[in-house]
Amino acid sequence: AAMAQALEMACPPDVPAPQGLVVTRYGHGAMLESIECIEASHPLPDAAGREAAQRMVDIAHELGEGDQLLCLLSGCGSALLTLPADGLTMADQQAVSSALLRSGADIADINCVRKHLSAVKGGQLAVAARPARVTTLMISDVAGDDPATIASGPTVADPTTFGDARAILDRFGIDPPTAVRHHLESSGQETPKPGDPRLDGVEN
Repeated sequence: AAMAQALEMACPPDVPAPQGLVVTRYGHGAMLESIECIEASHPLPDAAGREAAQRMVDIAHELGEGDQLLCLLSGCGSALLTLPADGLTMADQQAVSSALLRSGADIADINCVRKHLSAVKGGQLAVAARPARVTTLMISDVAGDDPATIASGPTVADPTTFGDARAILDRFGIDPPTAVRHHLESSGQETPKPGDPRLDGVEN
C-alpha cells in the first residue's frame, strides 16, 4: 500500500491518475486517492486475499495492446495474492501453506509449491495481461533477491516444475489434501518458463 501511495504522489499532474488495486496485510493499509486498497491475511491466505487476486486477474484480462500494467511487489505477496488453481479450494491452499510454514522449508521451496497451486503466481498474472506491456517494481525480502521467488513471481518466468513441488512435499513429509496431490500429479498446465514468448513484453 505504501508503494501505491508513492506511485500516486510521483504521478505527474499532466498524466491521468493511476487506476487499480493493491492488497496488503491487515492493519497496513494506506490512504489512497485513485487506487483501491484491500487488506488480507498473512502468512496464511484468506478469502479477502483471494478476492483481491481474482480482481487483479480480471483487471489484467481487460487490458489490450497499448495498455500498461504496473505491478508493485514486496514481502508478504505470496500469501496475500492467493487464487487457487482450477480444482483446488482456499482450504487446500491454507492446509499446504500451514504445513510448509511448520516444516522448516526455506522460502524458495515454499514458493515453488505455492506457484503450482495457484492461478496467478509464477508468471501467470503477466500472461493474463497479454498483449499489454507489464512492468514490475519489486522490493526483495528473500536472500539472493531472485525475482522468481519474490511474492512467488506473478510476472516472472518460473524455472520450477510440478515435479519439483511434489519432491518438496515428499522431502518434508507433507501429506497434502487429496485434491492437491491429484493436481500436482496430473496437471498438464505448467507455469510459464524462461524464454516463454508470452512474457516478451514484461520488464521486472
